[in-house]
Amino acid sequence: MTTLLAPLTAAPVQFLWGTTVLVDEADLEAIVHADARLPETGPTCDDLDPDLFVTDQAALEEAFFAAFNAIADMDGAPPVTSVTVKIQGWREGHGIPAADASPYIGWCYLSATPAPSTAESGCLSLADPRAGSDLTAMPGLPWGRQVLIRPVPGALVVAPGWLTHSIVPIEHGQSLIVATATCSR
Repeated sequence: MTTLLAPLTAAPVQFLWGTTVLVDEADLEAIVHADARLPETGPTCDDLDPDLFVTDQAALEEAFFAAFNAIADMDGAPPVTSVTVKIQGWREGHGIPAADASPYIGWCYLSATPAPSTAESGCLSLADPRAGSDLTAMPGLPWGRQVLIRPVPGALVVAPGWLTHSIVPIEHGQSLIVATATCSR
């Protein structure tokens, strides 16, 4: 499934309504080890050795490369020329995703265990940091609310790097393995 919001018509942050966000489903069957699980103990956010979780790093990078260039094309922006992908483990209490001065940033949930008791736990949250309009009471408009992407294996999200993003804190006993990606032109 691909969900697209209205395309951005010009470069970086503009006081226009359009913001392009791509939400897709990556086929992880040949990319991630079938038994990829995060150890129960460890830091709330841990940079992981990709070889322990990913069977085909090039295919994972290509999935992000294609998504970054699709969103750049929708924005009328120059194509992406390189992609950097890191694998992270997120555990109980983690709530801040990686940030970078990248034109676009991406996330792909590779593994999620167990199912949380709170539906929003571990969700990627996107919000527009621009003020909406006169008499708008809160940032995040024109969307009017955060866009939440559930931590389901295969969920792939690409958004402009300037968009406000966070993680709904991960609950006790829940752990996620996530590929984070940045790009350059």
